[in-house]
Amino acid sequence: MVNLCILINSLASGGGEKVALTLCDEYKQKGIDIIFVCLEKNNFYESNHQIHYLSGQTGTNENAVRKFFSLFLFALRLKKLIKKENIQVVQSHLYRSNYVNILAKFLGSTHKTQLVNHGIASRYKDEKLAGRINLWLIKRLYSKADQLIFPSKGMMHDLKNLGEFKNAMQVINNPFDVNGILKLKDSPLTTNEFVFDPDKKYLVSVGRIEKVKRFQDIVKAVGLLKKDGFTLELIILGDGPEKSNIRALINKLNLKESVHLPGRVENPFKYISRSDILISASEYEGFSNVIVEAFISGTAVVSTDCESGPREILAPDTDVQIKLKPGEIEFAQFGVLVPVNDPETLAKAVKDLFEDTNRFESYSKHGIDRAKDFDKALISQKYIENLKALTEN
Repeated sequence: MVNLCILINSLASGGGEKVALTLCDEYKQKGIDIIFVCLEKNNFYESNHQIHYLSGQTGTNENAVRKFFSLFLFALRLKKLIKKENIQVVQSHLYRSNYVNILAKFLGSTHKTQLVNHGIASRYKDEKLAGRINLWLIKRLYSKADQLIFPSKGMMHDLKNLGEFKNAMQVINNPFDVNGILKLKDSPLTTNEFVFDPDKKYLVSVGRIEKVKRFQDIVKAVGLLKKDGFTLELIILGDGPEKSNIRALINKLNLKESVHLPGRVENPFKYISRSDILISASEYEGFSNVIVEAFISGTAVVSTDCESGPREILAPDTDVQIKLKPGEIEFAQFGVLVPVNDPETLAKAVKDLFEDTNRFESYSKHGIDRAKDFDKALISQKYIENLKALTEN
């Protein structure tokens, strides 16, 4: 097999980082030579692999201008590493690493480029100067890739809507360590971490606390459910720039005793498995890893019908272009879909699901069947087949 480099921004706590590490483990087990490279040193995830860092930057203190000009320095350093290690293919994850992968070729490297996209490119339309720069880079650089990989169909369609891309494209869903999560979900919770009351219902939501995740809609939905007489509590796992605003909303709605903010935790699965419903209220997602993690944890799911992953996971036999309108609820094959930015409908969906015990039990029990479609052994084999096709051309 080829000498392969996996390139990513850093090992920060994101879905793309987790995907890259999971694939690296699988490649190693299958005897593929891997060189793991990070643009920056900002480690949340631990790794047993030797890591090459292209800089001592963290990616957290640098402004947009410095990050832009750093791309060219990273590309030069990557080119030198490719030549030194005789790397044949660079598989990059996340936007900046994807840019660096292509720029290294512009600087004279002869490696094959496989770009794995982990986000909705059109979101940059709303992000002012930094957004315009990213859109320009995507249009100019992505078109030069030998192969583009997307975790969801919606993500691929989103990129195609930005312009004409004639690259080889493939949809490969994200990989999950199903057996590993099954073990972690039953880990004990100490009283210092959290105490679940058997007489209460629990909702859980996981992710970086930022505007696009719309945690405010979940908090508002909890307020509506409490007014409707439901004895329930919400746990939000994660940190982020909107945490203070979410806390202010919790205080405003008098929900301090009902909404908990433990922050970012090492093992979220033991919280998810002990909760009744996982809720995702995002404006957009990449693939929505947490939905599959809820399946493995035996927890029912209610999610917004946003771009690009939730519908493909929860309602795989439906058209990915469908989007629910305000007030609509879809009880799909593997979970519940609701419109974006509609806390009233979100609250109703939770209420209806709790009251339909047969459906609730079915979602909780059979999600694992769907999760097995994303097991890391199956997904990594699809990646390997694409790598072989890439090097044989």
